[in-house]
Amino acid sequence: MKIGIFGGTFNPIHYGHLRAAEEIAEKFLDRVIFVPTNITSNKNIDAEAHPQKRLEMAEIAIKGEPKFKVSDIEIQRGGFSYSYDTIIEFKKKYKNDDLYFITGADAFLGLKNWKNAEAILKTIDFIVAGRPKYGFKNLVKLIDFLPDKLKRDAEVDLKERKIVIDEKRAVYFLDTTKLDISSTAIRNNFKNNISNLFLLPNDVINYIIKNKLYESK
Repeated sequence: MKIGIFGGTFNPIHYGHLRAAEEIAEKFLDRVIFVPTNITSNKNIDAEAHPQKRLEMAEIAIKGEPKFKVSDIEIQRGGFSYSYDTIIEFKKKYKNDDLYFITGADAFLGLKNWKNAEAILKTIDFIVAGRPKYGFKNLVKLIDFLPDKLKRDAEVDLKERKIVIDEKRAVYFLDTTKLDISSTAIRNNFKNNISNLFLLPNDVINYIIKNKLYESK
């Protein structure tokens, strides 16, 4: 089975996340597993809903879609959430499956700053989804965003739209539908009593209202 690991704060999860996962699954995967973070080192912790609440929102959002699952692996681990640690755990759990790590184009551009970035790219294939304002017109230039030690041997395969890291690993690029939806904007809408209809699933909206998330303090 081909499985994609889709990590993020999902604060809250919205149609931008869900549509990207749908298109990536259609082209590459049999299953996508959403992995809400516990604490992300480069985010404003004060703006995040409790990890368990974000997990529950993700579960609500993917309900009824058999190829989507949610994992609490980072929440159960506790502390700061690092992609490398999660990938290693998934590798142990899904020994007989092909694993891929899903990320957005904006996150890929900051890959050098990730914990164990070089080891991650040597451990798992990446699938990078296009985001508003971030496209993939020149894959050769994107090599510059790889860790320095990997740049020299990396090659571009234009036909497959991927950067080949070595004989085992590659980074695939997919221009998914660029829905300009922001979790930050959604949270601000809730704080200012502005409608979020059609930005995220109605059941998630109702959960947020019921649990009084993102209200002005």
